[in-house]
Amino acid sequence: MDSWRYDVYVSFYSKDVVTTFLSDIQILLNDNAIIMFDDQGIKRSKTIAPALTQAIRQSRISIVVLSENYASSSRCLDELVEILKCKQEMRQIVIPVFYGVDPSDVRKQTGEFGKVFKETCLRHTEEDIQIWSQALTHVTNLGGYHSRNWDNKAAMIKKIARSVSHKLHATPSKDFDVMVGIEAHLKKIHSLLHLEDEKKAMIVGICGPAGIGKTAIARTLHDILSYSFLRFQHTCFMENLGEFRFNSGLDESGLKLQLQEQLLSKIVNQNGTDLDDLGALDERLRDKKVLIVLDDVDDLKQLKALADETSWFGPGSRIIVITQDPELLRQHGIDITYHVDLPSSEEALQILCRYAFRQSYPPSGFENLARRGTEFCGKLPLRLREVGSSLRGKNKEEWKKLLGVGNEPRGKSWRSTGMAFLVVINLLIEIAAVVSEQLSSVHKPDFARISLAMSVLSVFLSIFDLTYKIRASEARFRWKEIIGRSTDTILLFCGVGQLVLSITTCVFIERGQESPINVSVFPLFFAVGMVISKFMEKPALFEETLPITIKTQ
Repeated sequence: MDSWRYDVYVSFYSKDVVTTFLSDIQILLNDNAIIMFDDQGIKRSKTIAPALTQAIRQSRISIVVLSENYASSSRCLDELVEILKCKQEMRQIVIPVFYGVDPSDVRKQTGEFGKVFKETCLRHTEEDIQIWSQALTHVTNLGGYHSRNWDNKAAMIKKIARSVSHKLHATPSKDFDVMVGIEAHLKKIHSLLHLEDEKKAMIVGICGPAGIGKTAIARTLHDILSYSFLRFQHTCFMENLGEFRFNSGLDESGLKLQLQEQLLSKIVNQNGTDLDDLGALDERLRDKKVLIVLDDVDDLKQLKALADETSWFGPGSRIIVITQDPELLRQHGIDITYHVDLPSSEEALQILCRYAFRQSYPPSGFENLARRGTEFCGKLPLRLREVGSSLRGKNKEEWKKLLGVGNEPRGKSWRSTGMAFLVVINLLIEIAAVVSEQLSSVHKPDFARISLAMSVLSVFLSIFDLTYKIRASEARFRWKEIIGRSTDTILLFCGVGQLVLSITTCVFIERGQESPINVSVFPLFFAVGMVISKFMEKPALFEETLPITIKTQ
């Protein structure tokens, strides 16, 4: 349905909730300009009136208040069936509220709720009973709000009202600005959270370089979990923790207490919350099932202040820590982590095109330019968005000028040619080292010396090549990431291995003995691997290739 007459329809048994729950939530919804269907003037009967059926179908959200005597009314049960039908056919949002009843009693029709239901069934057909029973089971499976889990009923009602408001104003999943590939990230993180385990609290880490989309993923996850009826009593997204420094005027204990007060204020949605000591946060939250996201954590002290132990939080709680530093997570003992990787080439192209062309693919004639822009951005989502926005509305010539096509920075061309020439030279040197080693003997010691010299030179050139790559790429990567992933690094160690063999051969021959080592395949593997790596690895992104007009932080 493209339009809705009402925002909210509430299905309830009037004698149970009309003077408490219904009146309170109606006030909150009205204060937020949310239109709730008012059934005043409609005569309530044992069967659902056509006007009520129409109101249900014209409502965006239905709140089903399952109280102890809800099943005593066949009209209420018929309303529930109609609501679930609308959920199935019209994607209506359904929010169950278990008001003073146990969800398991509703699901199985047992206890006092089941007793009332059975009395109602005595006056109806088996077909009606089966339909009602299935509806009660279905609505219970949706989760919802359980009043017995809340010490303060008013707080629960405020939470429901916020949930309604969020769902009415939330950006739909089909929205243009949704992060490309976010569904895959959410699915993987969801599996790490083990939400089905409500017996223990868990801390999970999300890590990755700046600008890769960690915060966007975590915020979307927070919104989904906050309003997906997983029955978190409190949720909190604590952002920009990196701006909180422990080197200000306050002592460390004072700063930790300040952080804890900020966290508690966000959780209870009340500014100016004070704590007497550092143990007070534990006391306030140990029995509460909470969802907390700690964004941009860059100091171990921040974690010790806000989530030092899982025992601080109630069973079923989930704490999500976002950081650029995976070592920080390891130091805090967080062994369940999700590393956000760069998007694929096609996903990166989609991100750039969404911001540059307002569509997911490049228009005719811009294909090569768009792919060049993606390479320039190193597939980093933040840079793709900023560069794409900078290029929006520009013609091909402007794209070429901004991306430096046909106007490469001075020195780039000869450096690229020089590095390619260096690879060829290194290959020839390696071959010369192999041949010289095979020709060396006690009677031909000069070949051993030549092999040693060639091996030393090859290692030197490999180090020079790798150093150049690191210096050229440090704008995008950390040193340890380049050293850990670069194929050239592995090949460098192979070269060092060959150097050791050459030294061993030379030492034995100088002593008048034949070398006990006779290896000729190993260095050839090294040489072939070097060539393959040069063809397979993508060229490093040089910051200088981005014109100053579109460089990003």
